[in-house]
Amino acid sequence: MKKLFKIITLAGSLLAMDIASAQTAYIRDTLYVPLRSGQGTAFRIVHKGLKTGSKLTVLEVSEDENYTKVMTTKGVEGWIQSQYLSYEPVASIKLEEAEAQLAKLIEQNKELKSNRKELSGAKSGLEQSVTRLEKENAELSSQLKEITEVSANAIKLNEDNRKLTESTQLLKNKIDLLEADNIRLKNDTTKSMWLTGASIAFVFTCLGWIIATRKRKDSGWGNSGL
Repeated sequence: MKKLFKIITLAGSLLAMDIASAQTAYIRDTLYVPLRSGQGTAFRIVHKGLKTGSKLTVLEVSEDENYTKVMTTKGVEGWIQSQYLSYEPVASIKLEEAEAQLAKLIEQNKELKSNRKELSGAKSGLEQSVTRLEKENAELSSQLKEITEVSANAIKLNEDNRKLTESTQLLKNKIDLLEADNIRLKNDTTKSMWLTGASIAFVFTCLGWIIATRKRKDSGWGNSGL
């Protein structure tokens, strides 16, 4: 039983492979075409009539090529006269495909128009953004110029302050030197005045001593003559 099931499964797989690789055909521009169990009008009809545009899978072609064995999309197999088959889609199918393609193109055209409108709006927004950014850039450039000028002035002021500080320090140093010289001169003057006073006092003392000595001598001399 299992062996039989495997054989059936294998046969089905092979049949499916053959069907998958089979050629596709279509019913020509004829209203209805019967599908028979064999090659000829005497065989039983297995399908009452395949309408125009029916898609079939070709399974086999007779030796004289007058009949072709096909399978419908619903799995019904049978023979049909080869003259009713076309290996390209018939006009009605082509028309349907063209209409479907046209509808698809119209839809794509609508989408493209919508995308174009969105892109146009986005472009307008971008242009406005560019204009705004250019304006902001101009304002920033002006502010940067002002800041640069202020910075240059600040640097100059800082340099001037540094030079003024150095000049002030030099003047202070000169004042300190002058004050030191003044103190030294005052000390020297006081010392000179002291020395001068002492010298004068010494001179007057010596003169007083000399005068006193002479007076004593004179007095002594006078007394000796009497």
